[in-house]
Amino acid sequence: MAAIKISKKTAFVLLLLIAVVVIVYAFLPASGNEETAVDDSRINYGKLNEVIFNVRTDIVKRGNLILSISGNGLVKAGRELDLVSNISGFVDNVFIYEGKKVNKGDLLIKLDDSEQKISLSESEVNLTNAKIEYGFLSKEIPSGMSQVKADSISELIKQLDEKFSLGEINKNSYLSKKEELDLALIFTGAKRDEVILNKSGLTNAINAMNKAKLNLAYTEIRAPFSGVVADFNLVERQRINAGEKIFKLLDIDKYKIEVGVIESEIANIKNKSEVVVKLNSLPGAIFKGRVLYINPLIDSETKTCRVTILVPNNDSRVKPGMFANVLIENQILKDKLLIPKDALLVRDKRDLVFVTDGDLAKWHYVDIGNQNEEYIEILKGVEAGDSVIVNGHYNLAHDAKIKIVN
Repeated sequence: MAAIKISKKTAFVLLLLIAVVVIVYAFLPASGNEETAVDDSRINYGKLNEVIFNVRTDIVKRGNLILSISGNGLVKAGRELDLVSNISGFVDNVFIYEGKKVNKGDLLIKLDDSEQKISLSESEVNLTNAKIEYGFLSKEIPSGMSQVKADSISELIKQLDEKFSLGEINKNSYLSKKEELDLALIFTGAKRDEVILNKSGLTNAINAMNKAKLNLAYTEIRAPFSGVVADFNLVERQRINAGEKIFKLLDIDKYKIEVGVIESEIANIKNKSEVVVKLNSLPGAIFKGRVLYINPLIDSETKTCRVTILVPNNDSRVKPGMFANVLIENQILKDKLLIPKDALLVRDKRDLVFVTDGDLAKWHYVDIGNQNEEYIEILKGVEAGDSVIVNGHYNLAHDAKIKIVN
């Protein structure tokens, strides 16, 4: 192959270009990799092994462990009554509405009383006439009587009553003989006033007037107790019938919950046992009540016993019909070693807690006994006065460094 010939001028230009490139490269800044290496040299990797965990603690203590029975049911008003009208009529005035709070004795509904007022007026006239007739008969019927004979007949009636109560005579014989003696007693004059009252019609007139007054009073429907009106939809001039349900009156100053307790657990529940109540619709809210009644009968199908719980209503948000979960106190275990339930962990199928030792968390296996919603009985593994971690301990290892932030 023939050699390539380069002129002196071309060679000089090439050498000049190479020299420029070398000079420019020499003055360029250092590369990014060199700067990173400098920064890395400033990091203290030893500190990465000194992680401190923030934790919360509680004290192991001795105390009473209260065991409870759980159940559920619906909230009911402390008292609930379907109000009905004792008479038929048209509604004249309405003083209530659904949800209105009323006090005992408040006038709730007024019925048209025109007919009742007329009946009362007629009964008053009849009563006056009966009194006049009573006066005439009192003068006509002699007042004399044989006291000895009356006493004798009264004694015979007493003996007859005793024989009947002892079963010595049958009912028919007793009634027949009693009627004879009563008639004989009347003719002695001992029942003169009773005879005059009946003959004059005064007794019936008094009863008729009392009934008229009662019917007039029935035109006013009043609250039998303090409470809240529910299921109400009456309007003025609406006709209602005697015995027809008008609305409900609820006493919600307290409420009841009925729960079924299985027969094997009912023996430990007593009247006035304490109860903790939680409502699904009010998460986080806790209410306290007591056992009011224990049904003496066991349901043959469910094998449960109905327990009624009474709870004071201190929260207007609680409404009848809400679903409730309850815990009924049924046994108190005294002087037990207790830890909060949040302290217990399970690792490799073994129960353990973390006990604080200065700024370190120590891993302790424990044996547990009974427990309730808040506390667990400890049989072995910790002692009263130990400080156990209840929060921030899920990722701890033995001898992990901690900071208590109670």
